[in-house]
Amino acid sequence: MERQDLFLMNTYVAEYTIRSSSLTQAWLLRLNALLPTLRMGELFKVTVLQRSVSFEFEGWVQVNRCSLVATSSDLEGFSYLVNKDFESHTLSEEHGFDGRSEPTLDIAPKLFGLMPRGAHIENSSPLYPFELSEKEFLWAKNVTRLYEEAKQNQWSADTDIDWGAIPDLDPVIETAICQVMTYLAENEFSALYIPGKFLSKISPYYMELVMFLGTIIYDEARHIEAFSRRANAKKIGLQYSTTATQRSLYSLFIEKDYFKTSFLLHVLGEGTFLDLLDFLIKYAPDPVTKKIVTLAKKDEQRHVNYGLVHVKALVQANPKRIAYLKEAVDSRKVYLDEMNQENELLLSSLAILAGGSDEEGYALGYERVQQLKKRMGENRVRRMIECGFDEETAKEISMSHTANFM
Repeated sequence: MERQDLFLMNTYVAEYTIRSSSLTQAWLLRLNALLPTLRMGELFKVTVLQRSVSFEFEGWVQVNRCSLVATSSDLEGFSYLVNKDFESHTLSEEHGFDGRSEPTLDIAPKLFGLMPRGAHIENSSPLYPFELSEKEFLWAKNVTRLYEEAKQNQWSADTDIDWGAIPDLDPVIETAICQVMTYLAENEFSALYIPGKFLSKISPYYMELVMFLGTIIYDEARHIEAFSRRANAKKIGLQYSTTATQRSLYSLFIEKDYFKTSFLLHVLGEGTFLDLLDFLIKYAPDPVTKKIVTLAKKDEQRHVNYGLVHVKALVQANPKRIAYLKEAVDSRKVYLDEMNQENELLLSSLAILAGGSDEEGYALGYERVQQLKKRMGENRVRRMIECGFDEETAKEISMSHTANFM
């Protein structure tokens, strides 16, 4: 086995000299940590200075499924060239997250645990049951950019809102604000829980998407905090949650298909929500409320942008998927038609904010709310056409969308 020429060729990738009188725990740790970093067939060299240690090292080689390729001895000690005979890790040729590249595989590797893409995973690791592992049904070309935008545009309800600047408004106006804030908060709970429901089902191979969904969850948590604090900023506090709103949110919450949910939530629901927030920005009776909804709208726009690109890509790849999405809307409508109601408390509150509480002002506000609902429908159609829907189908789906807006 002694082949001096192999030592002279320097064919090994690591070299250690053990000077201690035994194979100590520290050296065992170092050698054990070396093995996972080597590919199968790579050689490493170990020199021990005492014969007793050489016997221990040869035993370690056998236990760890390696083989001795060559040995050499002289007055300086005993040298070994060791071959790693097994592949301990699945090697990844994928780039990790760098803000530019994206995952290249159409299906996430089965042996892919909770680790960043680009890492090497040990073969004996458990197989996680990630249900969502196909890139086509998850990915959007803009997801990395949206993640970067989310990081740069974080805001805090503590430091970015001057809560002490809220004026003492007419109690009717303040009550209307509190009712609207209650509605906004409960809808944001829906927009928080739904991405959270899918998050643990997505393979971390698509780490950019996982991280972006994490920002959505944090965005919605921040919105819930800000809307609730605005309602409680004065003496009136949070108001009423209606059955109409809760049934609508429930019908969205129980959807199990990620693609359908992306369409229902991000394109239809949050898309319509943008129009509502624009309405509140225009008619908010105080600058603090206006700032809260303005900041929230910037976050919601990112969520909508993901949904638009995601749905558009899937529809372009297979236009028959439009019927699949229409089926989701129709199924939801059947459930909601059992109690097809609008949130009258919300609509009345919006009318008060847009016109006032006296008879003439309320009539004006009511008309403005009707114009809002019309604009919501037109923009839903526009967004669906942007995703590849034909105009007739887009109009039909928009008409079937929940009266609750989300």
